[in-house]
Amino acid sequence: MQPLENNAATPGGFFVRLAAYLIDLLLIGAILTLTVRLPLLLVQMLNPASWFLSPILFRFSPYDIFLYLAGSAYFIVMTYLTGATVGKRLMNLRVVACDDSKLTFVNVLYRETIGRYLSSLLFVGYLMIGVSETKQGLHDRLCDTQVIYTCKCRPVVYGKASPVYGYGAAPAAAVPSAPVSYRPYGQAKPEVAPELPEQTQPNAPEPPTDTQEREPK
Repeated sequence: MQPLENNAATPGGFFVRLAAYLIDLLLIGAILTLTVRLPLLLVQMLNPASWFLSPILFRFSPYDIFLYLAGSAYFIVMTYLTGATVGKRLMNLRVVACDDSKLTFVNVLYRETIGRYLSSLLFVGYLMIGVSETKQGLHDRLCDTQVIYTCKCRPVVYGKASPVYGYGAAPAAAVPSAPVSYRPYGQAKPEVAPELPEQTQPNAPEPPTDTQEREPK
């Protein structure tokens, strides 16, 4: 694979962003299970009537609120500090502002909380990624952000231009001007006699034609 210059930003599509999001969910779930769920399960076994598990806001308990805040904090901090979560980095994606300015904390906070909540309603906001030309979801449009590829890679096909999905046709690799000869490993390179310049014969006198007069002997 050969990296290409990211002269023109290429937006990330629906499926690659979905794969990045699923990777993030698996990572967050593994971390919260080891640090929160397993210890809390022990607390619940010892004290089933714990206030931490009792609903305080509609049907949500402090435990549910803590899990939501922990997951949101992961997306907010990673996006604001590095521009990408772990899943996006694995998929070569990055969140940028449409006007090429630096992401602000307020903009990232609104995108990862209210913006994602609005996009999750019937998943209409996320489905907009697949149907829009700019590949922006509802949370992207509300916060004027876009998810783009950070590295363009294409397979190098010798002597041919290999098309790249989403990047257009790649330039063809250079073809050597002289033929390449191959020999077994360790065998000396055969000597090639130098080419001699072509010798040209002197011009022979043209035979006299019938119309020309022959010289007397």
